[in-house]
Amino acid sequence: MIRLAVAGAVGRTGRCVVERAVRDDRFEVVAAMTHANCPSCDAIVQYADKPITVTSDLHETCDVLVDFTIADGTIAWLRKCLERGIPLVTGATGHSPDQLAEIESAVSRIPIVKAANFSVGINLLLNLVGRVARELGDDYDTEIVEAHHRHKVDAPSGTALALLDEWLEATGRTRDADAVFGRQGQTGERPTGQIGVHAVRMGDVVGRHEIHFSGPGESLQITHTAHSRDTFAAGALRAAAWIINKPPGLYTMRDVVGENAASQ
Repeated sequence: MIRLAVAGAVGRTGRCVVERAVRDDRFEVVAAMTHANCPSCDAIVQYADKPITVTSDLHETCDVLVDFTIADGTIAWLRKCLERGIPLVTGATGHSPDQLAEIESAVSRIPIVKAANFSVGINLLLNLVGRVARELGDDYDTEIVEAHHRHKVDAPSGTALALLDEWLEATGRTRDADAVFGRQGQTGERPTGQIGVHAVRMGDVVGRHEIHFSGPGESLQITHTAHSRDTFAAGALRAAAWIINKPPGLYTMRDVVGENAASQ
């Protein structure tokens, strides 16, 4: 049985991870953590009818740590993982360049799965975007539109940026020269090869990502909608089971999905 610790355990997605894990025979939840100033810290919280004391530190021995905090939280738990040689699965986004550099430095010592989105469908979509962009070519304009709940603190979403990077790599373009994040005012005629990225924040939208391709006489739209956070929790646990005994390195959910698919 895999001994699992979850950071961000009282947040929306983190709580879903714990609740799913306590019903999963593969896992034993040994720790549910939050930050020290959280009102739930040191309280007993019911997860799928199982009472667990939420702590601000990791006192138990675990086989893998799943992080659904914020950028600063990732770095704090990353350092804890480095101290104890624990594999890390993180779904936090919005990291600064310095924080990304610290994560990249750590992968020489521990295995890390870092993904902006743990949905299997999104990761299959990431494999598709570049192929569509290459085959449609410059005659088709591309726009990415993402929508999330009003509490999300970073924009555009990490998933939208991942989709953007797939498009840029496939088309040989760059963020600085070709990506526009929203438009306002007298923008002039759209240049060939430009891509627009737009963020919507409203209500309790779990997550929706749309990629629009529009060219001569037709438009193509690919949409992924997350109906609940359970899909992210399921993917995170899939990654947590997968990373056990992996060598140090930086992995993505596409590694997890690809290897599992190849073995089926």
